[in-house]
Amino acid sequence: MRIAFSGTSCAVAAADSGFTSFILSNGEVLILVDASGNPVQSILKMGLDPCDLDIVILTHYHADHISGYPALIQTLSCMNRKKELRVLSDNLTRRKARALIHLLELNTDKLGFSLTYLSEFKRPGISISLVPGHHSVPSSMVKVKDRTTSLFYTSDTVSCPEIAASARGVKVLAHEATASHINLPVLEKDGHSSAYQAGETATKAGVEMLVLCHICWSQYPDSKSVVEEASRTFSGKIILPELFRWYDL
Repeated sequence: MRIAFSGTSCAVAAADSGFTSFILSNGEVLILVDASGNPVQSILKMGLDPCDLDIVILTHYHADHISGYPALIQTLSCMNRKKELRVLSDNLTRRKARALIHLLELNTDKLGFSLTYLSEFKRPGISISLVPGHHSVPSSMVKVKDRTTSLFYTSDTVSCPEIAASARGVKVLAHEATASHINLPVLEKDGHSSAYQAGETATKAGVEMLVLCHICWSQYPDSKSVVEEASRTFSGKIILPELFRWYDL
């Protein structure tokens, strides 16, 4: 399995990084996790055909995670997509996604492809499950396993022991690191975590690799400091993703 990010920012995007969203690919299934910005353009920048997309995962309904969903559906229809698109989310996020489609008057009967809403996905060689998250609104954390590796994504979250328990046994943890640990009271009030806490969770979960994302870049002195803070509590491999670069997991 490999991963590529189209953005690593929090809800306050940076000039050179959009909202957090990424693609997972294992050569058999192509997965988009959260739909922000212009998803089709992002997929093209990764060297992929957007019509090959198999699954969209929507972790929650905040605008920086779901606002690109209607544009994705409309553009795929304009590209004459034919195959079914599966959309994984919790029930409330599913209702919000459908409401956006309805608000913008996208007629799903005339898309040219079917939309199937699910809460999990399983086929030989890969499984995707959603775990209730810990954010200011109902959210989902994501666990993906294939034949060779496994990943757990927290999405937006306040730090808590349940995350490490849910991630235990996976190889890679993708964890938000919205702001520095010195801002902990504000982070916890808003349902977010620090890079320091991301490292703590990675250590408790016993993962090999920590991927940091959902970063408010103005809250850290520089990108190096994000990794340095996480390394204070995690001794394994830490990745602060370069946009549109593929990483093997």
